[in-house]
Amino acid sequence: MQTDHLLDDIREVNLSYLLLMQRLINTDREAAMFRLKIDDEMADLLSRIPVSELARLARCNQLLCHFSLHDADQLHSLIRATGDDSMRQVHAAILLGSNERRAANDRRQGERRQGERRSHDQGPPGGVERRQDERRAEAGGRRQAPRRAADRNDDGETSQETRKADGQG
Repeated sequence: MQTDHLLDDIREVNLSYLLLMQRLINTDREAAMFRLKIDDEMADLLSRIPVSELARLARCNQLLCHFSLHDADQLHSLIRATGDDSMRQVHAAILLGSNERRAANDRRQGERRQGERRSHDQGPPGGVERRQDERRAEAGGRRQAPRRAADRNDDGETSQETRKADGQG
């Protein structure tokens, strides 16, 4: 029974959040995009969704909004901020803006690492790779000749296994 109440509360928060998002976007698009940390495409989509669809989307059992502070130190700094509400708002804006900037930098670094991994995984261009493989095969063939000579019997004859490997029968 307690779980049902929690799910109802989650759905109510979701609907309130989605309606607030839509209202913010329709009132001041640029400020809303900054506050909600969304891009143009998401803002366009959210502004066009009918209320009936928002209500349906809100019925999921997971919160659609998330807490923007990344660690307890950030929350403590906002709690301990001066009693002046305007200063607290400025502090929160700076803190959350720096979180967004840090997240954007982390995304860029992750994309750069993925690009480096992809280029490393793909290796050198096909022609270079083929030439390297050909050189390795040639070098391997030269290395095998002395080994085959070592297969000779003491009386100077080549063993049957060596002749088969050499294609001589």
